Amino acid sequence: MGRDDGIKPHDEMLHLAAGLADLVTEGLRGAARRLPGLAEVREELRARGELALKRTGPGSEAHLELLARRAAERGGNG
Repeated sequence: MGRDDGIKPHDEMLHLAAGLADLVTEGLRGAARRLPGLAEVREELRARGELALKRTGPGSEAHLELLARRAAERGGNG
């Protein structure tokens, strides 16, 4: 089945999201097998989630925006 088989964009997005969810579920199963107990799995997921949010979350500011803001605060008139 190719990309141009008359699949609507909405359906394609749904299929991609379902595929991603399936992939994540398999990854979680693998993590559960590697770690001996449920508490360890929970801790590992929490730690990974914190790192992911710090890396890509809404609180992270783009580097150039941060530099521009600091320059403006210093009165960056040149």
